Amino acid sequence: MGKINSRAKGAAGERELASYLREQGWQKARRSQQFAGNPEGGSGDVVCANFPFHIEGKRCQALKPEDWMAQAKRDCPEGKIPAVFFRRNGRKEWLVILTADSVCELARQIAPSDVKIEYMPTIAKGFYPRGRSKRRRSIQHSRYGTPRNKLG
Repeated sequence: MGKINSRAKGAAGERELASYLREQGWQKARRSQQFAGNPEGGSGDVVCANFPFHIEGKRCQALKPEDWMAQAKRDCPEGKIPAVFFRRNGRKEWLVILTADSVCELARQIAPSDVKIEYMPTIAKGFYPRGRSKRRRSIQHSRYGTPRNKLG
């Protein structure tokens, strides 16, 4: 089999993903029109009106989950959940990347009614000690007065 260019491989992967979703019961799933006066404006690679996720589809060998999720979030319309569906070359199974917040929200929605969930949204503080900013933590002066990066 000859080498396939990345655009053709991406389009084939999107058609394959749309077909998979139709097999799973999402009959309106189809590949979106991209770069051709896209009437769907900022739509994902595969669209489905009654599907709750904004879909970025990737068929690849190298994994770049953070980049893919950033794209999904950037393009995600209001009311949809950003999701990255991907399949590595030579594998049959599609996998999905969601943010932890999205998974927790979905879990709250499908949890049995007798389960008490105490939801307290917080802002992640990261791994920096309390009261110290990222900048103060990452840059220190060496013994000779020149700045050096403590983390790198």
